Amino acid sequence: MSEDVKRGIKAGGAVAPTFVAIFIGVGIAAEVADLPPLATLLSSAAIFAAPAQFAMFDMAMQDHALLQIISVGVLVNLRFFVMSLTLTNFFDTVPRTRLVYWAQFVSASSYLVTFFQSRRDEPVDLFDFYRGVVFMTFTAAIVGTAIGVVIGAGLPALLAFGATLFLPIYFSLLLVGETKGRYEVAAVMIGLMFTPPLELLIPGWGLFVAAIGAGAIVTAVKR
Repeated sequence: MSEDVKRGIKAGGAVAPTFVAIFIGVGIAAEVADLPPLATLLSSAAIFAAPAQFAMFDMAMQDHALLQIISVGVLVNLRFFVMSLTLTNFFDTVPRTRLVYWAQFVSASSYLVTFFQSRRDEPVDLFDFYRGVVFMTFTAAIVGTAIGVVIGAGLPALLAFGATLFLPIYFSLLLVGETKGRYEVAAVMIGLMFTPPLELLIPGWGLFVAAIGAGAIVTAVKR
């Protein structure tokens, strides 16, 4: 095991407890949706994206068609396509076939932790670092899901919804440590100002539109 993998494991260890907490919510939500425990664990291994899983479980409870549920999961996870494209710029010496396999484990956390590492001056093999981060986040996701399945039997849907609050809290804390320049601060403030009204106007899409708008405005001003 290389030193850079170990660095990634150490960095991934910092976010692993949050992954456990988030995926406990996934396990609880799956229990509320009356999904079999094995199917829940397989969903975390194959989908590995709590927001998509929450959406898909909710649709499963409402007896939507399988194609609709899969389509929603793909739509929610499209953001990982952009993240994967960004990461490939850091992994330009790694064979494409190998990257296809490791793309399965791209998450917002593994992307952000690797991206933030790329901005530091210390030399590091970013692909090895990323693999170390993934080892911790994926393991934490499976462990958290299993715990959620065990403790989730009989819990009301309200508690499953409460577990989803770990996501915005986590990313808010993560951004605090990296929001240092005036452009980053401006993007955060624009998002805070416009997300609530946009969410009222276009429910379910407000956050997405606000994020795209904030990014576009800051990029235009910065250029």
